[in-house]
Amino acid sequence: MQIVFHLGAHCTDDGLLLRSILRNREKLAKEGILVPGPMRYRELLGETSTRLRGASADPETEGLILSAICNDATAERIVLSSENFLCRPIAVFDDDGLYPKAEKSAWLRGCVPSHDVEFAIGIRNPASFLPELSRHLPRGAAFPQRLTPATLLWSDVVADIRAANPAASIIVWCHEDTPFIWSEIMASITDHDPFTELEGEFDMLDTIMTEDGMERLAEFLESRNVTDQVKRRRAVSAFLDAHAIAEEIEEEIDLPGWTEATVTELTAIYEEDLHQIASMPGVTFISP
Repeated sequence: MQIVFHLGAHCTDDGLLLRSILRNREKLAKEGILVPGPMRYRELLGETSTRLRGASADPETEGLILSAICNDATAERIVLSSENFLCRPIAVFDDDGLYPKAEKSAWLRGCVPSHDVEFAIGIRNPASFLPELSRHLPRGAAFPQRLTPATLLWSDVVADIRAANPAASIIVWCHEDTPFIWSEIMASITDHDPFTELEGEFDMLDTIMTEDGMERLAEFLESRNVTDQVKRRRAVSAFLDAHAIAEEIEEEIDLPGWTEATVTELTAIYEEDLHQIASMPGVTFISP
């Protein structure tokens, strides 16, 4: 059996990806792909992984975990999701950079040692990621003083996950691209039959485009029977330009000491970092 751990990250889809996939739970179950509700596993995996601390669960413990998560012995793939699998928001940073506890992904892997494991994570430009994350931190919490643009590398996070789980593949995508590749992300995580049409392919786009724009886009795609992904992305881009909800796409970047030069530097490093991630062995990088 294959088990997919969607690790977030924080401040990317805010749980929307799981909700989109859950809309197709019954359809996916017919293909042996199970998407259990998060209440069935988040606390259980948190407690068990902390107790094991990277050690492999014995057969009895593993069996108890899987029986609690799903009641279908014929399942071929299980999708599990939580932005807190690696840590809470307060622990996303230390002086060395992003997600210093990324190796804890191996703690999750240790809960199901006899099954194949994949990891999936959406990443985000630190220039908008840090300001958004700051809104989720306790009052008075501050980022480490030694944190610099050069240490904010998602490639380090992916490399740490890869090093801790050398046999596991990793799926990575950019938060900024999600309105254009939402259906591909859903497909990669579920690995459903390519002829199966899932609901929710525009769920992310729906959060940043007006209702009128969404209706016009749907009519356009249906009337012209646009199925080619490249043409669909072009259509999405054109309609988004015309019908975007301004307050939803304009990101407020306001942290003490930050200047326009800071944002420019962070963005340049991020774009270069993406090339590094895309070239990593064992990594599937989803991009438009």
